[in-house]
Amino acid sequence: MAIGVGLLFTDLTKRMAYDKVLTFRDTCKLLELPTPAEDLTMFDEHSAFAGAGDLWNTFMNGPDDAVEGGLYLVNATEGTLVKLHIENRLPGKFVFHGIYYSQLTRRLYAINHGRGQSVIEVFDVIGKGPSLKHLSTVESPLFGISSINDVVEGVDGEIYVSEWQPFPFPVGGKKSPTRTLQETLGRVGATLAIILRIKTTRVFRCTLTAGCTVASSERFISANGLAVSPDRQIIFLNDPPAQMVHVMSRDASGMLSRVSAFETKHVLDNLEMQSDGKLSAGTMPLPYTAETICEDAQELSRSSIMNGREVGCGKSPGGLLVISLAGTGGKSFVDATQVDKLTHDGSLLSGVSAALRLNGKVVMSSPNAPGVLVCD
Repeated sequence: MAIGVGLLFTDLTKRMAYDKVLTFRDTCKLLELPTPAEDLTMFDEHSAFAGAGDLWNTFMNGPDDAVEGGLYLVNATEGTLVKLHIENRLPGKFVFHGIYYSQLTRRLYAINHGRGQSVIEVFDVIGKGPSLKHLSTVESPLFGISSINDVVEGVDGEIYVSEWQPFPFPVGGKKSPTRTLQETLGRVGATLAIILRIKTTRVFRCTLTAGCTVASSERFISANGLAVSPDRQIIFLNDPPAQMVHVMSRDASGMLSRVSAFETKHVLDNLEMQSDGKLSAGTMPLPYTAETICEDAQELSRSSIMNGREVGCGKSPGGLLVISLAGTGGKSFVDATQVDKLTHDGSLLSGVSAALRLNGKVVMSSPNAPGVLVCD
C-alpha cells in the first residue's frame, strides 16, 4: 500500500507539473468578447475563425442561462475581431466548442452545446469577407450532452468527431440540484476515469446524410483536439490526461486505426495543422493552475511567482507549441520536434485552449476567459 501511495503521489506531482518553470516572452493585446472562445481555426494567412460561447457555465449549470455565443473572424494583422452574420440560422442558442474550417470545401464545422443535446453545426463560408450560411445540423444518439469536443473534415463529406466525456453531463449541468442518481454517478465515473487513466472515450465518423458510427476500436482517456493532414488520410488526436498525440490512419471505408503516437512536452488542448505542415497546439503547461483543477480539486491547485509574475487560479499560463513531424505519414510520425513559440503568463487571458500562427503573430483563446489574445 505504501509503495502504491508513493507511486500515485509521484505520478500526480508529474501530472500537475509542480516543478516546471516557464519563461514568459510576450507582448499581447486582448480583443474583447462577451464570452470565451474555446477554439480557433485558420481562414487565411492573416485571420482565423473563433467559436465563442459561455462554455464553462454551460458545463456547470446547463445552457439555459448561458450567454449566447457566435462565430467571429479575428484578423491578427489588423488586430480586429468581428462577429459574423449567419444566414438561415435555426432557432436555438449557440455555445460553441471545437471548430474546423475546410479550405477544400469552404465549410465551417462547429460543435454546439447550446441546444441541450450536443450537435455539429455546418456552415458554408461565402466570399472573402466572409459571410456564413447555415447548411446542416448533424445529430446522433452517440452524442451525449456536452460530451463531444472537436471536429475535422474527412473525405467526400465525412466528419470525424472526438468524445471527451465517457458519460453525458446532467441536463442542467454538473451543479444541477435536480440531477438524477444516474447523472451523479456518471460525473463520478468520469472523474475516476481520468484519475485511473481508464480508456473509454471514442472517435466518431459522421456524414451529413447517413448519421454517425464509431470510427475506431481504439479508446482514449479523453479524446480531445483533432487535426487532419492535407490529404485527409491521417487524423491527429490529442489525449490530454495521457499527454499523448495519437496518429490515426484512415482506410478506404473511413475507419481509423492507430499507427503511432508521441508524448507531448506539455498538456495540450486543441490542434491544427497549418499550411506549412506543422501542428499548432494550445498548451496548458501548469495543470495545477487550470480552471478545472481550481474548481473541482482545489487541494491540488497552487499559486506561485514565476519570472517575477504571479501564476495560479485565474492567472493560468498557456501558449503555442509548434510540432514539426518527421516523415510523410504512418509510423514515421512517431518522431516530433516540439518548440514553445510563445507562453503567456495568464494575466490578460487565463488558460489557453487554442493557438495559431498568423502572419508572424500568435493568436490564442481560452475555454474559461473571454476574449482572444493577439501577441507579437
